[in-house]
Amino acid sequence: RKSQMRGIFSKELPKLMYGFGDDKQVANDTVAVMEEILIEYIVDICQVALAHAPKKGRLQIEDLRRALARDPKKLARMEELLFMQEDIKRAR
Repeated sequence: RKSQMRGIFSKELPKLMYGFGDDKQVANDTVAVMEEILIEYIVDICQVALAHAPKKGRLQIEDLRRALARDPKKLARMEELLFMQEDIKRAR
């Protein structure tokens, strides 16, 4: 399954890595490793969220909130992004 997702973040990751202090020309090997770590993290968070989901097979925002509850910084960032998404919808 991970092989199906390979390359999905290949355009965004080098820009993020540069923004966080990496070289302008990021090595492809480094991007591949970071992508593996990112995909693994996303899968892990989704599995934790699905384990606590009342409806099996359906992931809701509340399930993600419960999964991120152990990390206040990530939970706060998720809440901030959700607020900005609503704010953009209202502005349109």
